Order: sequence, then structure tokens, then C-alpha cells
Amino acid sequence: MNLLQKPTYWVATAITLALLALGLNSLFPDLVTLRVNLLVIGFILALAAFSIALSQRLHDETSNGTLSLTTFGLSLALFIITNSMDPSWDSLILAGSVFTAVSLFLGIFVLLPLLAKKTSAICFVLFHFASIITAVTSIEPPNAPASWLATNLWAYYFRHYLTFSYLNNAYHFYSPEPGPPALLWSKIQYEDGTFRWFKIPNRTESPIQMHYQRMLSVTESTNVASSQSPDNWDEKLQRRNLAGLANQPQITPLNRSMSQSYMFKEPADYSKRMLASYALYLTKKFAHPADKPSINIDNIKIYRVTHSIITPTDMSRGENALDPTLYYPYFMGSFDKNGNLIDPNDAFLYFLLPITRNANPNEPSVLNHSLDIHAGDVKIVPAKEGGNQ
Repeated sequence: MNLLQKPTYWVATAITLALLALGLNSLFPDLVTLRVNLLVIGFILALAAFSIALSQRLHDETSNGTLSLTTFGLSLALFIITNSMDPSWDSLILAGSVFTAVSLFLGIFVLLPLLAKKTSAICFVLFHFASIITAVTSIEPPNAPASWLATNLWAYYFRHYLTFSYLNNAYHFYSPEPGPPALLWSKIQYEDGTFRWFKIPNRTESPIQMHYQRMLSVTESTNVASSQSPDNWDEKLQRRNLAGLANQPQITPLNRSMSQSYMFKEPADYSKRMLASYALYLTKKFAHPADKPSINIDNIKIYRVTHSIITPTDMSRGENALDPTLYYPYFMGSFDKNGNLIDPNDAFLYFLLPITRNANPNEPSVLNHSLDIHAGDVKIVPAKEGGNQ
């Protein structure tokens, strides 16, 4: 067997390159390109070593010990590669951490007797389907509470696996009924006073229906609610209403009889990171107004909008499914050009900005558009974009 057919040499080379990248990260952090090249080459060599060892084992050309040793080497290489990345590479770090754990388990799995291997495989299959069952049953059915057992199993044991494998959202969405979609409307304000709106998803800009559905997945990533109740709720609500009354024109105050979860929707930390990442994306995509490369972004206001699904009764009466009052905007914050939240103490932050009509039957229907007032001159269905549903 020549040198190129020995997987241990390949994985040793991969570990060496990963260690060099780790050293560069500590001593010369500005040499990003060189470090990335070392990480990529090391990753490819580690996978090649595992592929060679697995192929030889399938052909009875090597032992389980060699395959296990190579797999442990792959795990070590992935561990070093993960720790050589910048903290801002959070998605790659997460993927690297998971693959490190999986390769470490495979290294142990190879050495197990046949009965233990079968038992482990069966346990994983049971874990997988149990997690899917909790994703479905942890949602409250109509007019009834969710299962206490399913909710706690989902929260403490299965949630991270479902989120990483992206099995959580789809099963939540269809259990027990499809919920209202979350939309993202963003006002991009430039230094010269001009602005533009960018809204996702947008049917008119989606070349195929699947693209539209994928864009809904982007907005759903910002729709994970915090499990913590806000501190000093009465004071917070009063600040919001006083700020609305002080605004010119006034922004509709919120009635204390409303549900707190209806008036205020603070995102979980995960969704806050997604919002900051999305704001940073917008600063790259729309860095300057059209034909004005010297004008930069001043701030970006982001609103997460829940589009309530029209009821069958209203539909039978000829009501419009895109009626403005079916949209419930929540202010997610103003972000600077670096994607940072400008004012975490903003009185309107995470609060509802209701869109209502004058209910007086003796007067014409007048739209009270709090989003329009808060953000500027915005229309629910802009002629250019043709709506977002």
C-alpha cells in the first residue's frame, strides 16, 4: 500500500493544516485569506481520509480500528477547524460543532459490536420520530391547551435537533392549522432624505412559487417569540402610548384590555440575531440610492407584519383578503449601516402599530394607519410592488 492509500497520513496532514490555521488566527488574525485556504484544504483532506478508510473497510482491506482511528482524526481536525474560525462565522461554527460531534460518535460506533450498533441505530430512529411528534403536539389545538408532556419534551430535549435539521417550522406550521404568515417590511433611509421600501416575500418578484415559499422561511426566522415576559409591563405600555400621543400626527394608543401577547412581540435572541443579519444584508444590497453612489444609508427601520388569514364567513361576504386592517405591524427597531440596533429603549420597540378604520357608521371609513405615521409615507399595496401577498 503506497502512501496515498494510507488514510492516517491524509488525516495527519489535515490536522497539521488546521493547527497552522489556528496559529494564524491567534498570531496573525488579518491573514484571513491564507487561513481560509488552509481550513478548506484541511477539511477536504480530512474528508478524503475518511472516504479512503471507509472504502478500504467495505472491501475488507483494512480493520475497524483503522477506520475508527481515521474517524477520530477527522473529528479532531473538524474541532480545530471550528476553533480557527472568526466568532462572526456563527453558522459555520455551528455546522462544524455538529459535524465534530457526529464524527466522534461514528468513531465510537465503528468499534461497537453488532448488537450495540443495531441498538444505537434503532434509538436514533426513535429519537428522530419522537422529536417530530413533539413538534406537532406541542402546539395548542383550537380551544384547548397543548400537551404539557409534549411541550416540555420539545423545549428541553428535541428543540435544538429539530431547529438544526429544519424540521421544526414545517410541522409547527401545519399543526393544527396553517398560521398567519410573517412578513418583513423595511424602510431604508438615506443621508440625503430619500428612502425606499423593501418587502419580503413579494409575489411579483418571485420567478416561481417555490422562491416565494423560501422567502417565507426567511421571515419566519424572525418570528420566534421570547419566552420571557417584559419587565415593568405597565410602565412600558404607558411609555408607548404617551409617545404615540405626543407624536404628530398621533399614533393610535393601545388599550390595556388587549392581550399583552397581542400588543407586544419581543423576539427571542435567535430572531434578534436574524433581524440584525437581515439589516446588514439590506445595507449591502441597497448601500446607495440609484445613481447616487456618494450617498450612504442613514438607518433602516424593520417591521415584522402578521397578515391575518381572512375567515370563510368574511370571504363569503366578499371581503378583501388583502384589506389593510388584516395586517398587524410590529416595530422591530431601527438599525445602522453596520446592522446594529440603534436604540434598544425605543418606546415603540416590539409594539403593535395598529391599522384600523373609523367605526362610526355616520362617517366615511377612514383608515388610521399607525405604520404609515411611524415610518413615513407608506402604502399597503404599492403600485410598483403590486402587493406582497
